[in-house]
Amino acid sequence: LFLHCLSDDGKLSFEEFNAYFADGILTTEELQELFYSIDGRQNNNLDTDKLSDYFSEHLGEYLNVLSALESLNIAILKAMDKTKEVRYPHTE
Repeated sequence: LFLHCLSDDGKLSFEEFNAYFADGILTTEELQELFYSIDGRQNNNLDTDKLSDYFSEHLGEYLNVLSALESLNIAILKAMDKTKEVRYPHTE
């Protein structure tokens, strides 16, 4: 979901991770500990696949909520595209 906002190299630096997840609940040190615990290599370059796997394992009941939100987001985007087509039809 959120990974579409990040660089497209399939890697996530701690700076990107921190920028996305910093919400005032966890300190920078706690976020760094989480970041390195997910990857383990401590090379400041986390594979986004590993991040996705980590959250999939730890989401529990939230996985269904996030799946529903993703479906809703897709439906909204489709509706917006359809509205745009009706309002501004292609002229060729």
